[in-house]
Parts: sequence; C-alpha cells; structure tokens
Amino acid sequence: MNVPLRSPRFLGRTCVAVPPVGLGIAPLGNLFEEVSESVAQATFSAAIQGGMTWLDAAPLYGFGLAEERLGRFLKAHPGYKIAVSTKVGRILKPVEAADNHEYFKSPLAYRPIFDYSPAGIAHSFEGSLSRLGREHIELLLLHDIDRFHHPVGHRALVQCLLDKALPAMNRLKGEGCVDAIGLGVNEWDIGYEILSGADLDCVLLAGRYTLLNYTALTSGFLDACARRGVSVLAAGVFNSGFLAGGQFYDYRPATEALTHRRAELTQICRKFDVPLPAAAIQFVAAHPAVTSVVIGARSPQEIADILGWYRMTIPSYFWHQLRSLSLIPEEAPTPV
Repeated sequence: MNVPLRSPRFLGRTCVAVPPVGLGIAPLGNLFEEVSESVAQATFSAAIQGGMTWLDAAPLYGFGLAEERLGRFLKAHPGYKIAVSTKVGRILKPVEAADNHEYFKSPLAYRPIFDYSPAGIAHSFEGSLSRLGREHIELLLLHDIDRFHHPVGHRALVQCLLDKALPAMNRLKGEGCVDAIGLGVNEWDIGYEILSGADLDCVLLAGRYTLLNYTALTSGFLDACARRGVSVLAAGVFNSGFLAGGQFYDYRPATEALTHRRAELTQICRKFDVPLPAAAIQFVAAHPAVTSVVIGARSPQEIADILGWYRMTIPSYFWHQLRSLSLIPEEAPTPV
C-alpha cells in the first residue's frame, strides 16, 4: 500500500507552505557530474508532477547554472504553483573562464565569494531574481555560515550576521520581496547561536539528523526549534549519498567505521525487505520538528525512486528492531 504525500505544512508562522518532500537542485547545477539541459528540465517536471512543489536553489550550485535552469523551467510553466528557496551569503563575480571546482563540473563563468554585508545580501538576491526570472522568492536562506566554512573569526562573523545580514534579510521580508527567512547550514551549533538572537522562520539543516548522525536530536537542537516555532527543513538525509549506496560521507570518502555502520543497517533492511534509502527518508521525516525533507536528484528516475521510498509502508517492528540494536536512539521518533 502506498502512503500518499501529506498535505503541505507552513514554515514557522508564515504563509509559506511546503510539501513533505522537496527537490534540492544542486545536482542540476552539475554537482559531481554533468547533467544535460533536457534531463534537468525533465527532472523539474517529474518533481512537480510528483508533488515535490518546493525547489531549493543557491547561487553556488553550478555558479548560477542551477538557478538559470530553474528560471527557464519557471518561465515555460507560469501556471505551476511552486515554492522556491534560494540563498544569500555569496556573490558571483564574473570571470573570463569558469574556474575548475572540486564539486561542480562545467560551472558558469563566475567565482563565488563570501559576502554577508547588507550590500552583499542585496547583490546576491538581485542576481538570483534575475537568473530565476522572478520578482519574489518564497524562502531566503543565509548560506554556509558554520565553522567548517569560516574556521577563523567565527565569533566576529556571528555578530556580523546578527547585526547586518539578518536585518538585511528581514528588510527584504518586510518589503514583500520574500515571505520567509532562515538559515542553510551544515552544523546545528551555529543554529543555536543564531536562534538566541534572531527571529527566524526556519533552519535548513544538512546531514545532522540522519540514520548515521543524530546530533541535532541528542543536542536538543530539534526540540529548541520546535519550542521557538522555527521549522526544520532536513537536507542531506543520505549523508552525501552514502545511505543510498555511495562512497562519500559529507563529501569525503567514508571511514571504515561508517561503512560498518551502514552494513549493519543494510542487514536489518534486507531482513524486513526495506530499502535503506526509504528508511533514511522516513526516519528523518518522522520527527515532529521536521516540516519537510529536501533531497537532490539529477533525473526523472531518481525522482521516482525518492517518491517511492517516501510512500513505502515500513512495518513498525522494523523500527523496533533498529532501536533494540541501538542503531537509532531510544528517544528518536519513528513513523507511525
């Protein structure tokens, strides 16, 4: 029996509604491998037709390529009701030829530069509007503000974000240019720092609440978001594809310990005839603080796989087995 997509849920206290599963379009910006224009457009269509009506972009993805491709899709389908999110925190500086990049293949001829100043926020946002062919964005996220990207001067950065970047984003919200604002991060601790001093609608958190990393749960961050009425948008549920069969975990080669842990999960999944990616998606989506899960895809077949995994009925005793073997935390909510 297939489980239908649940009704869209609102972000925080805003009017922005997102489906339970959204599409991350970094792969359509040629993340790790090139995707043709025709396949990218077909992927957008498959996602929308399947109910994945929230599309998450960023200037970083292909140095503007993913946003341009989404812009062409939106122009060709003006009647579709789609929620778009994009990000600020980097500006794209034109260059004569595209730089080689460790993640994005054949990007556009820009160089991304961090800039969290009010002018940088405005510049980044205007560039995204131009590439997307829009005058308005449903959700605007402050991108990559964690210690991984900014190991030096982090405290000064946080103060800059609270004093300058987030007020600039709030002004855009007050002017009706965006409906909701939030963070797009890979570390929950920076979320704690910002939550205490800023008014946010949501946090898009990548890779920190998964079957292999539940620090966002054990740290209390998910509960803190729920208490404050801040929606959590869960990204990276496969940890850079590792839980879907890849060899990289958080963009690095997986360790032997992680490979062993995945093998333990896979063994239980086989026992109950449950695909590991299905368990990965549904585990994350079950937490009440998680409003939506966003997953990257690079083809219509991957869209079909994602929706099939989300809709699959998983027996409750599967989750009991994972808990009894300490493969998920005792306190972790599981699907009903």
